[in-house]
Amino acid sequence: MQFSAVLKCKRKFVIVQVTSIFQRHLAFWVVIVMHKELEFSGFSGESEPFVSELLSGLPTTVADLEPHQIHTFYESVGHMIQAESDLQKRDEYMQRLMDLPYSVDFLKDQDVIRTVLNILQTNTSAASSLGTYFLSQISLIFLDMLNVYRMYSELISSSIAEGGPYASKTSYVKLLRSVKRETLKLIETFLDKAEDQPQIGKQFVPPMMDPVLGDYARNLPDARESEVLSLFATIINKYKAAMIEDVPRIFEAVFQCTLE
Repeated sequence: MQFSAVLKCKRKFVIVQVTSIFQRHLAFWVVIVMHKELEFSGFSGESEPFVSELLSGLPTTVADLEPHQIHTFYESVGHMIQAESDLQKRDEYMQRLMDLPYSVDFLKDQDVIRTVLNILQTNTSAASSLGTYFLSQISLIFLDMLNVYRMYSELISSSIAEGGPYASKTSYVKLLRSVKRETLKLIETFLDKAEDQPQIGKQFVPPMMDPVLGDYARNLPDARESEVLSLFATIINKYKAAMIEDVPRIFEAVFQCTLE
């Protein structure tokens, strides 16, 4: 009997063992869920797929985990969701997976800024394993991300204007810049991992022109994020012909000011 057939016959045993592994060894858990023969999205005859059960208990599961453990967990569940062949179920699982991290109200408070950073890192972890299937999630949060990016950039500029060059070294400004860098990393991770679909580039690049490229050009040299260059290098390399009309504008925004 093949390994996958044995697993289907012993569903409860598999779930108990995998849950136990997860609680003790998160890194090994990722290896388990990435195994191609483990169909966590659904066993025939079961009342509820294991991934659905896992998502139902999400708040309890992550309550006592450290941030880096939460990121590992989201990446592993992303692999499970990616294995779901039903598009409607996959989108439902995605929404349930990402519902929990979104409870941000006061974006200027340092504790909240750390929460925003953690949310972005969680999304990056999920995007790294879901690839193209992360499209529905990033489409939901993309414009909000850019608004936060713009707002934090303005906070950085005002802090430097009031406090002088020293302000760029403060923990507050460094934290704001960490959010900006993670935003860029999330977008680049998704675009890099997603299948080569020109419409994806056309959907996400134009809204970034001012809040990302414009911000890069306007900022003081010490406040510019080098991740902007990496992001747009990925965009140009990945989408080539689809981006050809935007290349002059991209170079205009980054070339001269980078050389200064």
